Amino acid sequence: MPSFDSLKGRREFTLVMRKGRIASMRALTVYAFAPRGRARTSMPKLGVVITKKVGNAVVRNLLRRRCKALFAGFASASDPRWFLVQCKPEAARVPFAALREQLMPALKAASS
Repeated sequence: MPSFDSLKGRREFTLVMRKGRIASMRALTVYAFAPRGRARTSMPKLGVVITKKVGNAVVRNLLRRRCKALFAGFASASDPRWFLVQCKPEAARVPFAALREQLMPALKAASS
């Protein structure tokens, strides 16, 4: 069972992008938003945005799975923020270890 939920619907994605804190790295940009009121959940949520500029469907799905796997190690049930990871075309050429080196600091910077 994953330690996080997925962002669902255009409303949640837009809310995180407009009101969230931003941390940008070479291969990706991370947005973090702390919901209040009815929108607050008990688990963190993650959304991954990868455009067709990044690569074909195989490359995009691999990148999405990598981001989710890395986020699962970062996610904490005590911090129910919403995160959005937006991958840039550079992310397709980055190995898994280098993606971790960029994603983890970006998640920490956006959530602080």
